[in-house]
Amino acid sequence: MVKITIDGKKISAKEGETVLKAAQRAGIFIPTLCNNDAVKPYSACRMCLVEVAKNGRTKLVTSCDYPVEEGIEVNTNTERIQRDRKVILELLIARTGETPELKKLAEKVGVKEVRFKVRNFDDCILCGLCVRVCDEVVGAHAIGFRGRGMEREVVPPFDVENEQCLACGACAEICPVNIIDIFEHDGTRELPKWHKKSRLVACRVCGKYFATEEEIEMIRAKTGLPDEILYVCPDCREHNFTI
Repeated sequence: MVKITIDGKKISAKEGETVLKAAQRAGIFIPTLCNNDAVKPYSACRMCLVEVAKNGRTKLVTSCDYPVEEGIEVNTNTERIQRDRKVILELLIARTGETPELKKLAEKVGVKEVRFKVRNFDDCILCGLCVRVCDEVVGAHAIGFRGRGMEREVVPPFDVENEQCLACGACAEICPVNIIDIFEHDGTRELPKWHKKSRLVACRVCGKYFATEEEIEMIRAKTGLPDEILYVCPDCREHNFTI
């Protein structure tokens, strides 16, 4: 274990964990938009800034990817941090507009007005969570970043439907501002943002739709499971099969 101090509170942190994770375990709030335990830290949103004092020097770091070290002192809510967080959030709102999630976070960090011109340039905050979950967890590599600066966006290759996309919905589930729509109707799942439409597979036991054809084929390729298991939903599978 590593001994550190966060906001004057001495805590024991696990060696190798991040300052953000140590703070969360200690019940200390640090705002974040791009962090999720399912993927590696990316420090894209910069909302998790903290001040770290080490060897007599203080610096601003992103707590989501800064590892704990013996004896460091961390401050999570100084005037400098408050100022920088507010500017970052104002810029995000100026780019995307005020989504319910950003509005809630603005209330927490004390943003009462946006001093920049709201352009509503895009609804995406460019946190990269959807790209990372598609790469690191699903393994489909179906979407990615394109462009730079204000032109930067997340799209499938050439901004057309990508056959690699499984329409699994992991990107929609992990999006912190809920702007990736996913619809299911008439045995079809659709993700308009990625121009993706896939047929759903119905459970052979209960009849409910539970996965796309692409998901089934991916699981078949990775596991070699037979159809009598693949085409049964997880709930029915739990009660009817032992794998």
